[in-house]
Amino acid sequence: MRDLRAEDAQRVAELFVAAFGDARRLDAEEIRSWLNNTELEPGSLRVLEDDGRVVGYGDLWFERGDVVLDVAAPGHWEPFFAWAEGAGRARGLSRARAYFPAGHELERVVAARGYRLWRASYTMEIALGDTPPAAALLPPGIEVRPYVTGRDEAVVRAAVNEAFAGDAFFYELSEGTFREFHLGARGFDPSLWLLAWDGAELAGFVLSFPERVGDPDLGWIGTLGVRAPWRRRGLGEALLHAAFRALHGRGLRRVGLGVDAENVTGALRLYERVGMHVVRRADNWVLDL
Repeated sequence: MRDLRAEDAQRVAELFVAAFGDARRLDAEEIRSWLNNTELEPGSLRVLEDDGRVVGYGDLWFERGDVVLDVAAPGHWEPFFAWAEGAGRARGLSRARAYFPAGHELERVVAARGYRLWRASYTMEIALGDTPPAAALLPPGIEVRPYVTGRDEAVVRAAVNEAFAGDAFFYELSEGTFREFHLGARGFDPSLWLLAWDGAELAGFVLSFPERVGDPDLGWIGTLGVRAPWRRRGLGEALLHAAFRALHGRGLRRVGLGVDAENVTGALRLYERVGMHVVRRADNWVLDL
């Protein structure tokens, strides 16, 4: 096992497709971008070589007492789980976590290591058709404007942290993580980040992208949130429709997003109400360290 190198990118992308098919259709450009992400720790992205050929990839992320493993290593899973669990114990963390499509062969691998199913998430999509979606009906007093680079970064980051503080997968966005994983995300376009203002207060936001990595025909809603004082007024649905309309205007006819299957804020019901449907489920498995 050794650190990931730029020249491994194409092979690693192939491993993700071999392991997970359409569920993780990455490309070499995306893999190479990880090497430039300053929020990823040195040594946390690794490949496994067998007789000079890369046969597996894995990376670690540390959050809220968990070590989280993302891995694509068909037939060579075990070394990566041993690595992740060892890294978690060395840091005194409480759990190791891995996520992958429901029904995948990895279920047998992790169950044999003592992992248990913890929580599921859904990928949902909607087909928009050729007719532009109707304009969003905003609650009284709310105005939606695009994100302004250099002005809105701090207020949006604070709002995301506030809106998702109770989420099971929440980790607080620092300036660095917001820069790398949001502003630095592939396809970032400030005109697709729509902010709902109530006077000088940011009430809600929808942060969209003109593609999902590996599926350039799929518009992607990365984050949709409404701050607590403005909930239950229809603002979330209005922002969702505004995002559909903006992405449709870019020529996209499919839009997707991810959601916790046990979401308690009503997001899952909202997405179903506007016509989105589940296309894929991923499961999170955990091991107490």
